Amino acid sequence: MYRALGKLLPRYWLPILGMWVLAAVALMALAPPWDSVVHDGEFHFLPDDAPSHRAEELFERAFSHDFLGSNIVVVVRRVGGMRREGLRKEDLDHFIEKVLKPRIEQIALDDGGYSDDDRRGSPDDDASASTVVDAAGTSSGTATPSSRAAGGDRKRPRRSVITAVRTHTDLSIGHLLRSEDNQAALVMVNLRTELFADENRETLARIEQLIAPNGTLRDEHLVPAGIDLSISGSATIGRDMRQAEVESARSTEFWTIFLVVSLLLLIYRSPVLAFIPLVTVFLAVKSALCVIALMAGQDLIHPFGGIETYITVVVYGAGVDYCVFLMARYKEELDAGATIDEAVSAAVEKVGAAVVASAATTITGIGMMIFCQFGKFQQAGIGMSLSLVFVLVASLTFTPALMMLFGRWAFWPNMRSERIRAGAGWLSPTRFVSRVLEHDLVLRFWERVAGVVRRSPGRVFAGSFAAMLPFAVIAVVCYDKLSYGLLSELPPDNPSVVGTNAVRDHFSAGLTGPVTLLIHSPNLDFGERVNEKDIQEFTERLRERMDELGLDDIRSLSHPLGVTSAATRAEEENDAQLRELPAPRRVFERGVRRRKIVQHYVSDRSVYAGHVTRMDVVFKTDPFSRDSIRRFEEFQRAVPRLLPDALQPASVDPRSFTQLYYLGPTSSIRDLKRVTGQDQILINILVIASVFVVLVALVRHLAIAAYLIVSVFFSYLVTLGLTYAMFGFAGLDWKVPVFLFTILIAVGEDYNIYLMARIEEETRKFGPIRGTTEALTKTGGIISTCGVIMAGTFASLMSGALTGMNQLGFALSFGVMLDTFVVRPILVPAYLILLHTGRFGRLGQFLGAAVPGRAELPPLTAVQETTST
Repeated sequence: MYRALGKLLPRYWLPILGMWVLAAVALMALAPPWDSVVHDGEFHFLPDDAPSHRAEELFERAFSHDFLGSNIVVVVRRVGGMRREGLRKEDLDHFIEKVLKPRIEQIALDDGGYSDDDRRGSPDDDASASTVVDAAGTSSGTATPSSRAAGGDRKRPRRSVITAVRTHTDLSIGHLLRSEDNQAALVMVNLRTELFADENRETLARIEQLIAPNGTLRDEHLVPAGIDLSISGSATIGRDMRQAEVESARSTEFWTIFLVVSLLLLIYRSPVLAFIPLVTVFLAVKSALCVIALMAGQDLIHPFGGIETYITVVVYGAGVDYCVFLMARYKEELDAGATIDEAVSAAVEKVGAAVVASAATTITGIGMMIFCQFGKFQQAGIGMSLSLVFVLVASLTFTPALMMLFGRWAFWPNMRSERIRAGAGWLSPTRFVSRVLEHDLVLRFWERVAGVVRRSPGRVFAGSFAAMLPFAVIAVVCYDKLSYGLLSELPPDNPSVVGTNAVRDHFSAGLTGPVTLLIHSPNLDFGERVNEKDIQEFTERLRERMDELGLDDIRSLSHPLGVTSAATRAEEENDAQLRELPAPRRVFERGVRRRKIVQHYVSDRSVYAGHVTRMDVVFKTDPFSRDSIRRFEEFQRAVPRLLPDALQPASVDPRSFTQLYYLGPTSSIRDLKRVTGQDQILINILVIASVFVVLVALVRHLAIAAYLIVSVFFSYLVTLGLTYAMFGFAGLDWKVPVFLFTILIAVGEDYNIYLMARIEEETRKFGPIRGTTEALTKTGGIISTCGVIMAGTFASLMSGALTGMNQLGFALSFGVMLDTFVVRPILVPAYLILLHTGRFGRLGQFLGAAVPGRAELPPLTAVQETTST
């Protein structure tokens, strides 16, 4: 096949170039805008049967007066020397009530008035208490289909996204918006849209302009001295996350191209040779992204915001390697006296199998992510695998066509280059590296490495292993220390991070994301007072165990304002106000208040009307900390034991039809941790198994293939451990271990494949011992060059603002360098020499030791010709 392709390319290189360019232009013209087809968020990609998703669906179906929207929070607090005084009466009654709140309400009016979402009543309806506390930093809900419909995706007349503006004077939730230390107060802006909706951007920008240090309020001298204003809320975090993803993608693409060009120019000192792989990979990436966008537009796949970053670094790294292998062989053929046509044909024929084998390993390994439960992993597997197919085809067709187009001008300004020396390996003899090779520096370096490994394989192996082992131990010990918070991804000076920290300084940590317990009982009507007694009894039982369960507050149908002392004071103040009213008015107001409480805490839609009640529970711990998951699970186990007999769930009492559901960020994070943990195990098995199958097909020995897998897996553990050490032991972003494992195992084995191919070839000439050292000497330069290029592309991930990407960029670049300069040239050859010198005794033959007296091993047909010089 590769011979036929090699003969075809010199004849039809011009039509091939034209077809690629025309196809790319057509795809770019047909593809929908990227932002219109990607999905944002983390919890949105959980499986549909995840408990938190089922809770969200029940909530959406049961409650018409509330929905899982988002919010913006303005934090008003005293700072500096006036902090101890706390907020003054004029700060609360004048600035917040008569200045800040009316200005925000005016923004809603300027945009067409308060949202008239058909899921809500008037803007004066009671707001969700859980929504209020979510404003402290994170969204308790996720982007469910219904909540997305309630957001920017629904076609509606022009109306503001704002549904209500609430302050400390709100009769139902005002006490939650004022800190107990009296140093901070919150202004809650409820939105009908989900946290990542584009519609939020304009409203957020106008509020930020209002409260900024150089904003409208300060320009008009309306902000009291000593008052600090900051912004937070789930919509703010969603906006900042999306902006950070876009900026990271742009920065990564720029630095990827810059680093690739710089490295290629350093190696080849020829702008055309740097241009050929760059334009090949650029065209392949753009074409692949357009196809992904077209498929997403047809709802065939569901890419996430930021997937383009993963695609860019993986495809640039792998694609440039493919092109370098091809161009190196092309130069060898030219220096051997071949014409341009013959050189291109021979290069494709002899390198094609190796490139396809390398790509097959990477595509197969990364493609295993398709079997994950978590949607982001699935989509990453689809996107990266599909893009690697594009760059593979481009490398074998578009790159040779470009070499035909430029001919010997590809090596300008040094078109008259000397013939390549025999045995110099795959390194192109074109500029910087060739000058080094002229003095045998690189070749002598790898000869010395090979000599040391041959003379003392046991010491080299043991020393390398001992140096790496501590980091592998760190990885095993810290493996579960992962961060699941949205805010942990953003830099400390980000507006939403600053605002959220301001909230946490004055309010309970758990207030940033309460857990909402939904009790669904088809046989009970919670709107009737007789059934409210069961809720009251349950609430009191929880109240007695608040310290044991780590709870800070409980709000339910019987205790709508909570069980804290502040809630008690608010209740007493409300009752005092009612007692001052005339009797008829007092009865009327009590009735209104009762209806609002029932409206908020009891379902009122369709078949669920009256049969679902909610309870909002605030924990003492940060909802995104690892300890919060443990606390949540303890609470979940305690609930059935504390429920009255009438509310016992079906899981405890088979005669009952009651079901319990848990809603909130901690519930979603628990599901995320469970699902991604299962996916990690599945990925480990599938990636290792798939790559192992490819290796067995290539090296023709189970034990040697198994060692190659073990060596790269050990390298992964070392890399993960060092990454923990570099970024602190508090925890890595939860996505890092999965992506690091998949990419590092799949890509890392490429270089082992090339080395083993050359070992097989040299073994046929010199036997297993010298064959190993000869292969190491002759492939050291080209494989190291490709490793440096690959590591450079991964390092570009560190240029963005997202912490998780920085961690992954460091880990991938270090892992590739570790594979390139330790695993491939030391651990693999040292093991093979120990094996073939009989150090493993009788076990040696089983492990793949060469049979005494046998000159050669079974040929490695797939890639052996590729490595010959």
